[in-house]
Amino acid sequence: MPPIKRLAFDVSLDQAAAILAGFDPKLSPDRITPLQGGSTEVYRIDLVGGGDPLVLKLYADEPAWRPGKERRVAEMLKADTAITIPHWLVFDESRAILPLRYALTTWVPGSPLRQWFAEPDLDDVYRQVGALVRAFHTTSMPAYGYLHDQGLIDPEPTNAAYMAGTFGRALGRFGDRGGDADLARRLEDLFAQNADVLLESGGPVLCHDDFHQGNILAERAADGRLRLTGLVDFGNARSADRLFDLAKTLFCCAHEDPRSPGPILEGYGAVDHPDPQRALWVYMLHHRLSMWGWLTRLGDDPDAPEGPGGILRDLRAMAELGLASDTFEVAR
Repeated sequence: MPPIKRLAFDVSLDQAAAILAGFDPKLSPDRITPLQGGSTEVYRIDLVGGGDPLVLKLYADEPAWRPGKERRVAEMLKADTAITIPHWLVFDESRAILPLRYALTTWVPGSPLRQWFAEPDLDDVYRQVGALVRAFHTTSMPAYGYLHDQGLIDPEPTNAAYMAGTFGRALGRFGDRGGDADLARRLEDLFAQNADVLLESGGPVLCHDDFHQGNILAERAADGRLRLTGLVDFGNARSADRLFDLAKTLFCCAHEDPRSPGPILEGYGAVDHPDPQRALWVYMLHHRLSMWGWLTRLGDDPDAPEGPGGILRDLRAMAELGLASDTFEVAR
């Protein structure tokens, strides 16, 4: 499979004006500013005369289901939680204004959490992240599986069956992309030896699967406290066990800021599992293996210490040290 190409496209003020005119003829763009994005482009549109800005998000042709999926997840969250998220206002596939599909959404205030790393009260906001992760898991799902615009793909009735399948696919990609065969066998054995911990699950729930400091927004409130303001980007969402999502959060946030796991777990609170540390460890094994495959598919340098190379180092540590490679102070 060829590397994924990151979408890059510059939207002009005239094009933004045409997009807004189709939504509300009374609105005119004053300024358009690129925002931090992942594999696509996202823009903030400030309006003439003030008022809340809007957000323009572009979508490549593939995967075709992605924009519909994001709308679907946003609708579920709007119905089930009070988390501040973008709301989809327009989705256009006509390519009449832009040569790409796009969505126009509401603006969520705040700046990505990674812009606040120097703040003295960062632990406080990480505790809020832990509470946010718990609050996200209020939407029950009918089965375990990856989510597309029309629902779950290849749903599995049990967490153990789902995790066996997704881990197996991640292991296959590891081999296909040149991963060390001996390490792959050791990781496969580790997963099999600890798979029993996956039999215990609180049931399938909607999971974000991408809680990191770029998708979590915060700002300094009037009372001086650094507070979370919202959450964006639902392209990874799936139905899984709650601890699957918690482990992914710890993995992603620790990658950017090693200080984050402790306060995130404090904010998350008690974990309802008979062996939470081992469960988180097994999920972490999956997430590292899966992320290595994703980053190498993007074309990242496989030896980069802040990318695939660092993840490979951590996978080797898991293979050599077992559960001692990651220790979490988990409340029960």
